[in-house]
Amino acid sequence: MYLTREEEQVLAGVQGEALATALSLLVDVGDFYEASKLIPVSSAHISGVSYLTGGDGLIDQLDYFVELGARVSIYSTLNPSGMDRDHWKDHFIDLEFATKQFRILDNFKRLGVVTTLSCTPYDFGHILTKGQHVAWAESSAITFANSFFGARTNKEDALSVLSAAIIGKTPYYGFHLAENRVPNVHVRVEATLDEYSDYSVLGEVVGRAFNRHPFPFGAIPLIEGIHNPRPHYLKGLGAALASFGTQLFHVRGVTPERELYETVDSFDDELVVEQSDLDEVYEHLKPDFEPKIAVIGCPNANLEEMQEVVEAIDGRKLANGKEFWVFTNRAQFGMAKAVGIVDALEKAGVKILVDTCPEVTPYDRSRFNRILTNSIKAQHYISAPSLNGIPTYLLPLRECVNQLFEEVPE
Repeated sequence: MYLTREEEQVLAGVQGEALATALSLLVDVGDFYEASKLIPVSSAHISGVSYLTGGDGLIDQLDYFVELGARVSIYSTLNPSGMDRDHWKDHFIDLEFATKQFRILDNFKRLGVVTTLSCTPYDFGHILTKGQHVAWAESSAITFANSFFGARTNKEDALSVLSAAIIGKTPYYGFHLAENRVPNVHVRVEATLDEYSDYSVLGEVVGRAFNRHPFPFGAIPLIEGIHNPRPHYLKGLGAALASFGTQLFHVRGVTPERELYETVDSFDDELVVEQSDLDEVYEHLKPDFEPKIAVIGCPNANLEEMQEVVEAIDGRKLANGKEFWVFTNRAQFGMAKAVGIVDALEKAGVKILVDTCPEVTPYDRSRFNRILTNSIKAQHYISAPSLNGIPTYLLPLRECVNQLFEEVPE
């Protein structure tokens, strides 16, 4: 991989061990993917934040960079941690976990990272444009950035994205090149898509259909039959697709990179999605028990999604012994508070969590041994043995609410 004279000096340690270490890792990544050079990136979004997923090894890694005096050189934000910084006791987090999580967050602050603690960095702080190169490391955020905005990022891991944030550059390969962003599979939707969970289930159907292909950078679907979707519907679609390794999708007439798909006349595979395909997923994942908890906000809920929860509740109260958690970020929470959504949710018994997400927060297994959600991504990851390993089920939002709320007494 070609390095400029300045980059060679950094790699040789002329500007210190911190920069040399970070650049060495990026060079290794670039060599592996046969990147031609490094390119500047305008922002970084860093994963590997929760103590649940990173453990003591994450602390050691961050301690190392802090001791070297490393600092990020571009605007860099942070993925969800394992808990709400202010209300962790209310969500059954133990003191040992909280202490180590705070240590992780303190290290990131020392590195100059803005501790936004959200998986939806595009909700605040990051204004992306078509063709803009960034270095992001959260699967659903990557897919949304690439697809909805037409920005360009590969799926960075926790170490490569931290190194990119320090250096301000990333290897030039993969989705940074236009030729690797051309769709390779075609999807025609002939099903009714009315709400967030429908788009999430669509991502499950499409992701499973093309997961068998050995594409170098995963399946890149061109989807037809979706009309005027809400942005958070596409967020749910992308999050589900990301569970199967898809980092970019196109929707005809909706997503911005039309020049990449309008001239494509052949695909490696095709799929027609019918209503029965969605119904089959819903049937397979519906609960056959009385749920004690539902979690909403994977990826983190925006203002519109929180308003949808208020409308679904429709003045009801949470049933005794039940929990209904909405995960969002501090920016969206602030707006929701200002317009009365937070008060309406809390009055109904809903707990609102910031700084974390349904996947990377630990659950008290003595209280919760099965979980309900409206998100395919949450269903996949909460049940994953490498995370919480708790069986997780799926229903549309209104049905999640109906399972846990009771009518207000006359």
